[in-house]
Amino acid sequence: MSNARTLPTLAYGEFSRRVHASATSAHRVTNAQLELTYRCNLHCRHCYTDPYNQKDWIAQELSWREIIRLIDDMAEIGILWLNLTGGEVFQHPRFWEIYEHAYRRGFLLQLYTNGTLFTEAIVTRLRSQPPFTIDISCHSVDEASFDWFTQVPGSFRAFRRGLELLRKADLPFTLKTKGMNWNRQELPEIKGFVESFGQPFSITTSLSPRLDGDLSSLSYRMAPPDVARLELDAMGGSPAEEACRAATKLLQQPTNQLYRCGCGTNTIHINARGELGTCTFQYERRYSLKTYSLRDAIERLFGDIRSFHYESDSPCRTCTLQSFCDKKPSEARWECGDPESPIPYNCDVALVRAEVRTQQRLLHPLRTSEHHNLPESASHPKHDRQLAVRTTV
Repeated sequence: MSNARTLPTLAYGEFSRRVHASATSAHRVTNAQLELTYRCNLHCRHCYTDPYNQKDWIAQELSWREIIRLIDDMAEIGILWLNLTGGEVFQHPRFWEIYEHAYRRGFLLQLYTNGTLFTEAIVTRLRSQPPFTIDISCHSVDEASFDWFTQVPGSFRAFRRGLELLRKADLPFTLKTKGMNWNRQELPEIKGFVESFGQPFSITTSLSPRLDGDLSSLSYRMAPPDVARLELDAMGGSPAEEACRAATKLLQQPTNQLYRCGCGTNTIHINARGELGTCTFQYERRYSLKTYSLRDAIERLFGDIRSFHYESDSPCRTCTLQSFCDKKPSEARWECGDPESPIPYNCDVALVRAEVRTQQRLLHPLRTSEHHNLPESASHPKHDRQLAVRTTV
């Protein structure tokens, strides 16, 4: 009789939860996002990196050897999840050498792609060394609207062809949607399309300024009441009493920290020029990995992020809606000129989001003497402030 013991197994969700909980408490990095390139075959109207999709910026990108060295450094410090993104990853001239090296180092690899460049050859190669998942943006299922948004004729057909190749190859992929004012009415059709691939519908609504300070992408923001209604629909209607009580507990006195999210805990972001940040849109403090080692840069950066506090009398400093707010300091600087400044649109969204979740009428963070109604009866004006370029990265 064999004395061999069976190793215990653990569901992926529970494994991920345990790893992230342990890493967060110890400030140990487990997740990394690496922008390989600013090159992209599309020019999506909301894309934050598209201004850098030109030869002058592409010339500043990390070399192949520098990328390989960073991948080795990430493996050495124990990073498990590695997200390769762009631009468009398949536009990097040495993508396969980078991908296969990362695969051999044992990362759980995630690819962000627009899905339009898949061919039989690419899919066959991915099948031999499959990524953990492939994330593809799906913002429209109408050909004319899709091509208008990407500003590239024929992109929708290429997108559909890519999805069919992935489905046929049985490669793991997910579709993600950005809800915007121009595709708001199309969301039911997009949801049906996504679900036809056997996937749950995943949607976000936040939009960010472009990395060069251009705010034109913000013109596609969904009106705050529409954001609230969308989230209400996702919850299946008005939240239950227990959920309301849980949400009400989130209406708390905030800390004085400038970064109130997960920045400086277990995740890093490296842009195509080799500058280390804590996330995609954290540009208040970056360290060049051409100057510092990865380990040293992380230690310096995380210490900086945790040390940043509100110094002014910004309404954000004492706002109790922080748990419902999408504000990021770098975005506040780009849009309003100061990382401590409130972003009025985010204030509007936080208010209606909190009112939906708590089923209470709450004070607007910027108009403390005024009550807003719940989204079902609210008449919030569409956010149409004049946007101006404030700063350049």
